[in-house]
Amino acid sequence: MPSTVDRIEKHWVAIVQAATLFATTLYLAEVRVPLPGLRNGKFYWYKVHIFGQYPYLIAITVSWLFCVFLTVTNLVPPNSEARTDKQRNIDAIDFSLVFLVSAMASVIESVGDYHAIARISQERAPPSHAINRGIFSEGFGSFLSGLIGPGVGLTTHTENIGVIGITRVASRTTLVIAGLWLIGLGLFTKVGAILSTIPDPLVGGVLASSMAMVSGVAIANVQSVDLKNSRNMGIIGFALVCGLVIPGYFARHPIQTGIEVLDQSLDVLLKLQMFVGAFVACVLDNTVPGATREERGLRERGLAPDLGPNGRDIYLYPRYVMNIIERFPLLQKFPMVPKVKVTNSQNFQDINEFNDA
Repeated sequence: MPSTVDRIEKHWVAIVQAATLFATTLYLAEVRVPLPGLRNGKFYWYKVHIFGQYPYLIAITVSWLFCVFLTVTNLVPPNSEARTDKQRNIDAIDFSLVFLVSAMASVIESVGDYHAIARISQERAPPSHAINRGIFSEGFGSFLSGLIGPGVGLTTHTENIGVIGITRVASRTTLVIAGLWLIGLGLFTKVGAILSTIPDPLVGGVLASSMAMVSGVAIANVQSVDLKNSRNMGIIGFALVCGLVIPGYFARHPIQTGIEVLDQSLDVLLKLQMFVGAFVACVLDNTVPGATREERGLRERGLAPDLGPNGRDIYLYPRYVMNIIERFPLLQKFPMVPKVKVTNSQNFQDINEFNDA
């Protein structure tokens, strides 16, 4: 049974919520609150009836903040229902934040994998819409995995890039067929039991050769960077050293801030060599002066891509899909939809001439 003090606290919370609700609906409903926005590409202040349109949301938010205030100031006992720091809720938040950090680290790794697979397939670097599409596919796959039940996150595997480099087979059709085979084999547990009998040293040998190929591709990615520039050389070297040293240090000396969720998040990030090296390189490359975009290995903004001798853009959808996107401009607002950049000598049909289904 709840105590008298606990009932009094609930009553106070209910009073705050009711008072806020009545104030917003009776006194503030016609008040127009200015909110920033854009109109015709220019900054503009919109006046909106926030209190009249969202009275319940505002009342809940105010009463929630009141409970937070009671919790922070310890004006309520530890076992009160008015507290917002219940252990089960904190555990759920910590669990979610740790998974979010892991997902962000996976996204950073995937971006590197997309560039590596483009390099090893002798294609141009993927544009932003292609990277967005890949990240969206991984996130949607993870969503389906959690919805179905396994809850296993999906991400790219760097080892597969090495396999493509060794076999020299980069056909999308081949990879789709291989994926269907894996899905089919996953339905038969006996096949998995047979594959589990492969000794670990054999698997390690295959992975070693694959990672050796990936390492070579990673080094080849900097060939577009002006390596005569001491600024670029310093950034590359410093990022490599940090990527090798910092994760090893934190593996031996874990961070202990006293906040469990922060410790777990930093532990995941700072022990991942690819994240540390990429983060250091990204910060330095975008803050240290002394190099132009061309010297940094970046293309000029807004230029149409070099499509090669056949004029085919591999990052576009088939022609019939691109025609549908062209008819509905709203679809082009999505970040994963291909953006076509053409020059005066190109047009939409020329680019999609070879993009048949």
